[in-house]
Amino acid sequence: MALAASLLPLVAGACGDDASSKETLPPIFTTTTTTTLDVTTTTVLQVYEVQSGDSLGKIAERFGVTIAELMAANGLPDPDHIEVGQQLDIPPPTPVTTTSTTSTTTAASASGATTTLG
Repeated sequence: MALAASLLPLVAGACGDDASSKETLPPIFTTTTTTTLDVTTTTVLQVYEVQSGDSLGKIAERFGVTIAELMAANGLPDPDHIEVGQQLDIPPPTPVTTTSTTSTTTAASASGATTTLG
């Protein structure tokens, strides 16, 4: 028991108070990157009957396709020649792809304080 009592100050001294230490560790940098890619596709064949006053451009805009896509889907050689009552196949709209990227860098010091950059 006397031996244990004599070693106690030695062990307690080895576990000293870190507040008196002048050395600090370098900051820790971490980077987190998140990328989200949403692709939406729906294939539904639609048929549209040309109305009086319609143009291929108006029809294309209405259905979210290009004039070239309408011409190709219907074998039309001339975009200015469509007839009232004509049935047009409407191709599915071009898929919309949305990409968002988020990047965050965090620096942490030895004291535990953190700073977020970006």
